[in-house]
Amino acid sequence: MQEELTFPPIYRPHRHDAEADILALAVEAAKNGADPANLYWSDSADVMSCAIVLAPDKPLSESLAAVHVAMVALGDCLGAQVPPQVEVMFGWPDRLIVNGGLAGGVRLTVDPSAWENLADDPVPDWAVLSVEVAMTPREDAPEPGMMRQRTTLFDEGCGELTTGGLLESFSRHFLLWTNRYVSDGFRPIADNWLPRAAKRGETVDLRFGGGQWKGTLLGLDENGGLVLGDTKTPLVALTDVLRKPTWSLD
Repeated sequence: MQEELTFPPIYRPHRHDAEADILALAVEAAKNGADPANLYWSDSADVMSCAIVLAPDKPLSESLAAVHVAMVALGDCLGAQVPPQVEVMFGWPDRLIVNGGLAGGVRLTVDPSAWENLADDPVPDWAVLSVEVAMTPREDAPEPGMMRQRTTLFDEGCGELTTGGLLESFSRHFLLWTNRYVSDGFRPIADNWLPRAAKRGETVDLRFGGGQWKGTLLGLDENGGLVLGDTKTPLVALTDVLRKPTWSLD
């Protein structure tokens, strides 16, 4: 790709080749005390992959809401660039759904000790937000339409989008929504997440991390947990499902 990218001045960008493990590089930097807004990204035309070092200042139960901040940012930047007939939706808690198929998602990796002491709900010592979006199909991928649970932006008619252009746009939107979250709290994030919620108002059957929840998808609570109706378990907390991402592009 080797295109020159422009990011807001707050970011310190680190370009790596397509084979680099961007998340591992960012996590190692975070463990070693890297400043927030260090941005790692891979020089790949097939997958937009980036990882950003964060500076968590809230308990784990609240810090996990960063996945929704990133999803809203991702939805905004895609909504401004994809053709109007392309439907960009969010699969709670961390999945990007394009025209009904999984096209990527976000993940929040935090200091493992925060999970080990979940009952105390500590502030994580460090956190890294990472994003992956499938731009083009892999060489061994099935023909378009043959595996509807997965898709790419190219398969959905977004072939003019570039990895670099999407990354630049995401970095700007993520900064905007992070500032909005800091100044106004989580409610504006939830209000902008909900219109893109996949299966909103429908019955969903969720199976993550060994748990299962079924009910009508209604919205988000103040920490990004899923509010369900018609069930004895009306709330599914992010701490119940986000020890690992619920998606994979592999």
